[in-house]
Amino acid sequence: MQPPQLNPLRSARTVRNTGLLLGLLLGVGLLVVVMQDRSARIEAARRQSMALATGADRLLHYELRNLERAMSGIAADADAYASTAPAEAHQLLSDAIDGVVSRHAELESIGLYDATGTPMTRVAPDPALPIWIAGAERSVPPQRLRFGKLRPAAVRGWVLPIALQAGNGWLVARLRTTELQNMVLRLDTGRDGTVSVLDRDGVVLAHYGSQRGNVGRQLPLPTTLGTGGTVSMAFTSGLDGVARMSSFSEVSGYPLVVAAGIGMREVLVPWRSFAVIAAILMMLYWLGLLYLVRRMHASESAREVMLEELRAQADWLRQAQLAAGSGVWRIDPDDGRVHASAQAAELFGFAPVAGPLPLEDFFDRMHDEDRGRVFNEFSAARENGSAFHSEYRILLPSGAERWISARGALLADTRGQMRMTGTIVDITERRDQQLRLERAELQFRHLFDRNPLPIWVFDETTFRFLAVNDTALRNYGYTREEFLAMTILDIRPRNDAEAVHAAMREPVEEARLRVWTHITRDGRSLSVISHASSIQFNGRQARLVLAEDVSERLTHERDLAWRASHDPTTGLLTLATLTGRLDAMPRAAAGGDYVVAYVQLRDLELVAPTLGRRAGEAILREAAGRFARVGEGYGYVAYVPGESFVIAALDGSRGEALAASLAAAIADPVQAEGGIHPLEAWIGIAKGPVDDETAENVIGHAALAALQARREYLPTMAYDASMAEQASLRLALVGKLRNALARDEFELFYQPIRRLGDGRVVAMEALLRWRQAQGAYIPPMQFIPLCEESGLIVPIGAWVLEEAARAHAVLARHGLGDVAIAVNVSAVQFLADSLPEELRALRKRHALPRGALHLELTESVVLRRPDLATALMDELQSDGACISIDDFGTGFSSMAYLRDLPLDYLKVDRTFVHNVDRDPRNASICRALIELGHGLGLGIIAEGVETEEQLAWLRAHGCDQAQGYHLGRPAPLGELLATLGEATPITLA
Repeated sequence: MQPPQLNPLRSARTVRNTGLLLGLLLGVGLLVVVMQDRSARIEAARRQSMALATGADRLLHYELRNLERAMSGIAADADAYASTAPAEAHQLLSDAIDGVVSRHAELESIGLYDATGTPMTRVAPDPALPIWIAGAERSVPPQRLRFGKLRPAAVRGWVLPIALQAGNGWLVARLRTTELQNMVLRLDTGRDGTVSVLDRDGVVLAHYGSQRGNVGRQLPLPTTLGTGGTVSMAFTSGLDGVARMSSFSEVSGYPLVVAAGIGMREVLVPWRSFAVIAAILMMLYWLGLLYLVRRMHASESAREVMLEELRAQADWLRQAQLAAGSGVWRIDPDDGRVHASAQAAELFGFAPVAGPLPLEDFFDRMHDEDRGRVFNEFSAARENGSAFHSEYRILLPSGAERWISARGALLADTRGQMRMTGTIVDITERRDQQLRLERAELQFRHLFDRNPLPIWVFDETTFRFLAVNDTALRNYGYTREEFLAMTILDIRPRNDAEAVHAAMREPVEEARLRVWTHITRDGRSLSVISHASSIQFNGRQARLVLAEDVSERLTHERDLAWRASHDPTTGLLTLATLTGRLDAMPRAAAGGDYVVAYVQLRDLELVAPTLGRRAGEAILREAAGRFARVGEGYGYVAYVPGESFVIAALDGSRGEALAASLAAAIADPVQAEGGIHPLEAWIGIAKGPVDDETAENVIGHAALAALQARREYLPTMAYDASMAEQASLRLALVGKLRNALARDEFELFYQPIRRLGDGRVVAMEALLRWRQAQGAYIPPMQFIPLCEESGLIVPIGAWVLEEAARAHAVLARHGLGDVAIAVNVSAVQFLADSLPEELRALRKRHALPRGALHLELTESVVLRRPDLATALMDELQSDGACISIDDFGTGFSSMAYLRDLPLDYLKVDRTFVHNVDRDPRNASICRALIELGHGLGLGIIAEGVETEEQLAWLRAHGCDQAQGYHLGRPAPLGELLATLGEATPITLA
């Protein structure tokens, strides 16, 4: 049965909410009243302070007006005395003033002064009179008084100078501030109130209040106070720091301000008492409300607890049945109907309402396959009085299937009547779990038996196999019976027994990381990783093992590891592997150092394009084999792609022996498909490590030594520190070269080339110079080779041609248009295919005539690609350029190309011109070159002429032109033009 629903009592909540609302209203009302009372008291204080200020201001007005009238009378007497009795005017006026002063104790003195401050009566002079009169405060008309600054009195106290203009002078009265003090004394200001008289600068002239001694102090006045006005404000006095409601009045017409203040503390004392009483009343109200609410809440809480216990008792059976998925039933023996609880009815798919239901309805809900069995079991229990227990399925109206476990028995009720009573329980989840477990066992059996990897179970104590799958039978070659009669030691090598026992003592997770060797029935070895887990098998502590055969993977990994550390073509170590091994070598081994030889083979890169790839690889492998055999006796050998090898001798004292062995290894030529190929190499030797150097540094040193050996055409060279320094300098120089053109650091010097017949300048050779920031020049022999190696020679060469074309334009403007400019062209620039197009653009841009530019080429340019060189020279010559072979005789000259090339001049190198007048060999070479050139129809230009004797010899033997320091040093174009004197010829004696 469902428990009755009880409505909660709400009286405490209603009282609480009503009390809160009423308390808030009362609180707001009291707050408004308290704040209004405060405002009213402050307003009363403001009115009182304003009354005090304006009242005192009126008294001040009357006092000063009387003083002004008295001073006006004295001024009138002075005018009368001056007109009626001028001789006695001074005495009469002084007597009159003395009478006024004697009758008015508030006056210290009255005196008449001229404009400079000189007294005209019996009074002390006042030199400062003109100054303070000029800055004195004026009264509001019709008043005419002027007020000076407060000053100390002659005897004691303070006086206020007041001036009135009298004719051409000034009548000055010194008013004692005690008179002003008497005006504000005993005014009703309260305990903390004050009344003060101040000038317009805020200087206190008189003060009455909480403390004395304030005359002469200065206070700030309100900025809103205007002449003839009043103002009130809350103000904290700078004299005593007391907060007051203050009023300021300046209505007297004189430049004085009266300030009156009523102490805020005294004003608000009654208000504070009122506020405290109001707060106490509100506190009492809230305490009373809290007490009332708590009492009501406690009473209602007790009633709620009782009701909750009743509800809990009523819900207990229902909650228990719901939690267990169960219900109770009873069969009435009179009508045979089933009295079921709501939960029992709901389990069978009926409405969840407790009550009687026909027994047949319950059987109708049972599964067809279970209904007959359950009916027989139930009938037998009723007839025999035995216990009833059955599990069966029911079909719900929704079509779902539910498993029920029913129990019952015949029991006597309170009247002694026997009734069949029992329970039913929903066991659907349990039956589903059981079914899933059965399915999981079946799936595990399939996974175990049909797994493509070998799986077995063995006893952790005896090591005997307990189960084994079909894959293990196939891979290991045993039958199932043989396997189950064996232990795991039978499939391991005999020397693994101790390792197996040790592994069984380790955690299962660590054993998974190990590779084991297994032996098959036919004796094959398998590399296996065992994936194991401890399980319970038929009541035994066992271990489930999946044996993964990784033999092929390990072989593949070993192959990958070899490929990662070896070059596939040569089979030698890679450079990275070699450096790693050398760095890992202890410094104490082999005396702490080693020797590295860097072998760079010569022209091996030309073999594949000429003889074929297979021939190139065969030669490379043969060289690698020879170096490998050398390395076997010394240490390690590595291959560096690019036809270089690194051999490391682990004994640092065997450097010379290693170099000799390498020289012997490359001494014999290699037999390849294309024939016999000689092996030539440059070898660099370096010893290391030094300090904190790595093997990579040492190998780099050996490579530098090999590079230096290549440059100096030596087979072997040992490394020294200067090589690294030179390499660093070269790198730094290349870095500077990349920016030199953009920074306009290059310039051209020109050396004249003279015709020996008449001495006239017929050409100028453009020589590149690199200027530094400090004005010095880097020699061309240092940076020109770097330009060619780095490729910078192409843009620099283009710049030189452009500057040479401009130089010829300058020569033309100076009447030297027939003087040509000779420019050296590098092999890279010449063979770039763009040179003819650049020269045509230069001729067009600078209007160059034919023959304006002479291009000087070296023999190596022509020999490198003779066909292309010939075509380019033909194109250049047809475009109007003259072509010369520079440094002729120093290279591998060929008469064939000399005959066929389109040339204009041959330039005899300076090495042959040197001492030509004294050295018979040089003289013979020069005669032969001159005759050869003339025989081919070419002009001859001699370089490096430095003496008059050399010049005479060349002229005598038919040389056409010459250049050298004797004929003119290289110089900027402007200096050269000035030196030539507009193309003046020189005498060639």
